[in-house]
Amino acid sequence: MVCELKSVGEAEEHIRKHRLAGIAIANKSKKDVWNYVLELLGKLEDISKPTISFAVVHYETALNMLKPLEAEVARKSVLIKLYFNGECVFEQEGVLGTRINDETTLKRGIRETLKLYSVDIKFTVV
Repeated sequence: MVCELKSVGEAEEHIRKHRLAGIAIANKSKKDVWNYVLELLGKLEDISKPTISFAVVHYETALNMLKPLEAEVARKSVLIKLYFNGECVFEQEGVLGTRINDETTLKRGIRETLKLYSVDIKFTVV
């Protein structure tokens, strides 16, 4: 289940606690984007093996974790980051807006990135 993080400390703890941790940084006041990202990442979390633990955080809460350009992306849409053993290995700026396209793009990007770290991730069909 995708959880909402309320502080930078919670985000750092989430990254430390999970071998594969995904953090989506978005503007909570943009409800359509916020809810879409929650749904999208929830689906990916459910079908990833090994499991990627996803969380979402409001961009204003995460400003200390972001470069100025990243903060601007997150304010307008969403910035999705994947951490492997505490290191950010993958980033995606924004979403395409259709669930199938976003799932396909994220799965392909995550799979190809993790291959570089000898991690074979599977996404099951539900």
